[in-house]
Amino acid sequence: MKLNNNLILLITIALIVVATLCLNPGPVQLDNVASAGKFTGNPESTHPKNETLKGNAYVLGSDDAMNLVLESVAAYNAKDSDKELSYYSDDFKTEARVNGTRQWHESMETLSMNPWAMIPVRLQEDDRTLVLSWSVEDRVWKNGSKETIDLMEVFAVNDSDGKISGFSQWHSHRWDGSTDHGLPVGGKYFGRTESEYSGRPLVFSNRGEVQILEQFFADYNNMDGEAVAGYFADEWTFRAATGGTSQRTSEDMKSIFDSLESVQWTPFSMTPLKIYDTDPESGVTVYSTEKRVMKDGTVWEKDLVELFFFDLEGKISGVEQYAREISAE
Repeated sequence: MKLNNNLILLITIALIVVATLCLNPGPVQLDNVASAGKFTGNPESTHPKNETLKGNAYVLGSDDAMNLVLESVAAYNAKDSDKELSYYSDDFKTEARVNGTRQWHESMETLSMNPWAMIPVRLQEDDRTLVLSWSVEDRVWKNGSKETIDLMEVFAVNDSDGKISGFSQWHSHRWDGSTDHGLPVGGKYFGRTESEYSGRPLVFSNRGEVQILEQFFADYNNMDGEAVAGYFADEWTFRAATGGTSQRTSEDMKSIFDSLESVQWTPFSMTPLKIYDTDPESGVTVYSTEKRVMKDGTVWEKDLVELFFFDLEGKISGVEQYAREISAE
């Protein structure tokens, strides 16, 4: 059979329509979906419901719970601590939480939490509604600090008293200049010479360096040479405030107090940092004042800025020191 142009065109259009319907079948029909999802249990929870509700599905909850959360948000934005707390259950309102809420509001110039989506859901056989909330919050402290954060929160609203019994929160800071603190990275590492690390930002290190140095200071002030030696790597480098670089050993530290009558070393601040995307080696900048009284009566007293380098084993592998004379009053 010979196909004319019109028939060919009709067949082509029909094929296109069929293909379109196959690739895009239209909206999913949810009329018969009564529940969805699954609670798999929290491996870190010891709550009895963690086991009894495991495997249950979720269903939509009531807007009443959502509206309650919205009212609490309005009180939060108004910095009305008493009204905000009125939406929470008695069990939630411990003395620490009540005081913390009031102190939080008192420290703020403005608060503006703006939810852009809320979904109330229930876990089958549970006795509460979970309100999932997504929002953007602007915070301005009375001291001038500010931050803008994206929030995802889950508020638990009890069936028994219609109150919020708790909430979980996840957040991410905005990097657009509306936040002036709290970012996960910052600054820049230049290096004494150009290297693959030059230009990378810095991050806080969290290997217990501050706690180690606090105990180190305590043992130093107790003039316990044996204990002090234990904080250092077998071999370490010292760059003195007077200039020059020397190689030392942990064994050297055992006799560090032999010529001293007393010492008093007081730290003002400790900041542990590392270069982003490198191994865990870190450096801690310490501001302090140290006074040494020699056995011959000589007194050495200075303000110090020191950088303590920690190796992969958590030992001090280097110290870089800068000093300033303390002016007599």
